[in-house]
Amino acid sequence: MERIEQYRQLIRQLLTSHASIDNNSDLDVECQLVFDTEQDHYQILDVGWEGYKRIYNCFIHLDIKDGKIWIQRNMTEADLGQ
Repeated sequence: MERIEQYRQLIRQLLTSHASIDNNSDLDVECQLVFDTEQDHYQILDVGWEGYKRIYNCFIHLDIKDGKIWIQRNMTEADLGQ
């Protein structure tokens, strides 16, 4: 269980650092961090409006399954596997 807690902390640090470099200047679009520590789902989302267009983008989605970190989605240039 200690390893899972380490994974949770690493994922939080990684996503928090990626969210802080999100340079979205549009005030109607918000960068959201999602940390579900009960089900072990972690995401970075852009949510909001660009004029009349709805914005909902999931840039990074990580899960912890079977004691391993699963990269479900990575729409960044970062090599998350490293």
